[in-house]
Amino acid sequence: MKIINFFKNLDDILDHYFPDRQMYFRTNGDVRFIKVSKNVQIFLCTGLLCFFVWCLFISYNYVYLDEILTEKNDEVEQAKENYLKIEQQYAELQNEIQKSAAALEQRQKYIQQVLEENGEVMSPVLPLNDNDDFTAPEYVDVDENDNDQEARNVIRDEKLEKLYVDLKRVEMQQNQLVKNMNDEVDQKLSFLSDTLTKAGITPEKMMELANLPLEPSASGGPFIAVSNISEANLDTHAFDSLFYKRAHLENIKTALDHLPIITPPEKHYVSSKFGMRRDPFTRKWATHNGLDMAGWRNTPINSGGAGIVTRAGRNGAFGLFVEINHGNGFKTKYGHLSKVKVERGEKVEANQLIGLMGSTGRSTSTHLHYEIWFNGKPIDPLKVLKAAKDVQKIKQQKHDA
Repeated sequence: MKIINFFKNLDDILDHYFPDRQMYFRTNGDVRFIKVSKNVQIFLCTGLLCFFVWCLFISYNYVYLDEILTEKNDEVEQAKENYLKIEQQYAELQNEIQKSAAALEQRQKYIQQVLEENGEVMSPVLPLNDNDDFTAPEYVDVDENDNDQEARNVIRDEKLEKLYVDLKRVEMQQNQLVKNMNDEVDQKLSFLSDTLTKAGITPEKMMELANLPLEPSASGGPFIAVSNISEANLDTHAFDSLFYKRAHLENIKTALDHLPIITPPEKHYVSSKFGMRRDPFTRKWATHNGLDMAGWRNTPINSGGAGIVTRAGRNGAFGLFVEINHGNGFKTKYGHLSKVKVERGEKVEANQLIGLMGSTGRSTSTHLHYEIWFNGKPIDPLKVLKAAKDVQKIKQQKHDA
């Protein structure tokens, strides 16, 4: 009953709003009309309503899809920007790896150079050779398949990680090797300093007189390409220290070339030492600036080192006398000779015959009065001669620290 009433009310409403209508048309005095029934009106209104709803739907979808496309475009642009940043970072990382690899190779060459200079034939066990590939892999293109891109990027990252680990391992091995080299140089410097100090010579003063720097300057450098080393992110402290210490050691060795370490008479015995003693004539205490080495008359007297003869001939209480300037503040004096074999201004070699042992001048018996002067002051020749073997070891780099 309710349903019947509903449809009846609905039909009444439709009759009210859509009554039968007539449309009149007049043409040349003729009148015509068209009858528009209720059903036709409902159909036309329904069609117009559907068209309006369709227009609203299309407009909404157009605006909504445009926003989606804009958002997607923004996401694509952001992805491209992120990709460019990643690609730039990757290129920087690749460049850093290549710089580090080049620097490590240069450092290894320097290590090998030091080993060869020290007479060591064995090479350091470092994994840098012609088969090592330190070229970083290329980054994949964003247009590739996502799965392929992800897989290739994973492989790339793994290879980068392996390269980084390998380079760090090589760097650590090199640093350890150079640390050992630094320890060896420290031992040599300590041994050398102790030897010279025992001989009454300060290394600093000896280098000053030789016009050699106490601290090597930072200019020049050894084998390393400085640009590669400085640009690479590597710890260079141990290498810098090794370079400076080795330069300092070489400077001291250069200064040592002037030290007279040859014993003038091969066969002798010490009859009077350096320092305070009772004068053999007056029996009063007096300073003895040399070392008296007694032996047979005409025993050959040789030069304590290479140099230039500054005096040759008779010299008061010294009798027949020879003085040699060895350079770098070192001088040697030879007194009481029976015969002089060199002339003033003559250049002599180490261990060259310069005279014969005698007893001329103020002397009680046959002997050589031998003096060594350094920086204008006499030093104990016996200490220098005792240090001679150690000095030879230093020069030959065969000493045990």
